[in-house]
Amino acid sequence: MKSEWFKDWFSSKFYLDVYSHRNDLDAEKLLKLIQNNIELTENAKILDVACGNGRHSNYFAELGYNVVGFDLSNNLLKIAQKNSLESNSKINYFCADVRAIPLKSNFDLVLNLFTSFGYFYSDKENFSFINFLSNHIKKNGYFVFDYLNPSFVKNNLVKTSERLVKEITISEKRKIKNNRVEKEILISDSKNMHRFYESVQLYSFNEIITVFKNNGFNAVNTFGNYSEDKYDENVSERMVIIFKRWKNI
Repeated sequence: MKSEWFKDWFSSKFYLDVYSHRNDLDAEKLLKLIQNNIELTENAKILDVACGNGRHSNYFAELGYNVVGFDLSNNLLKIAQKNSLESNSKINYFCADVRAIPLKSNFDLVLNLFTSFGYFYSDKENFSFINFLSNHIKKNGYFVFDYLNPSFVKNNLVKTSERLVKEITISEKRKIKNNRVEKEILISDSKNMHRFYESVQLYSFNEIITVFKNNGFNAVNTFGNYSEDKYDENVSERMVIIFKRWKNI
């Protein structure tokens, strides 16, 4: 397993095909959850961390907010920029690594959605961007953290699956090793076989809450899915936590 598997995988032309089930309707559902549970001023500044192809950024920009988004994948950023132009949304997109975010602005809301967390092999690297959040989210500003629920993953892991998407065959093998959920992705098109990997550290709800609390954030609401059902460690598919920054560290 490559330690920086995400560089190859997120730059692949197949990435959006594998996650085609995460469509715009799914994104809109999550973003309505966010709107229903936080207060934003008319000219609020929003940062979308690991924005991917920009579905979440574009949604907020179309509502009139001042949106900035970054991702490590230039391929996904090109799609995000194209979609932004087509919808006449003015979004500042740029390429960056979450471990070194080159921004000086302060934000009213920062988003980290669709399990864009836990990719690295050390706690220090995984939580390094909290330093950025502590310095760049305004007091009483929000951070929305959309992550998998480790208990659900462990109890419902599908070890193998196969499906056909746009004339390509996608085979996936999953396992849990060293408290990480690992996935091998084999993609067969008409000419070749392509192999990619995913690996995400499994952090418990209490671990996440403790780290953020120690850095000046309180959890004000937690949901177990995008339909706004309350989080239940035993049955919830996801862990959607809305944090509020309440003090400087």
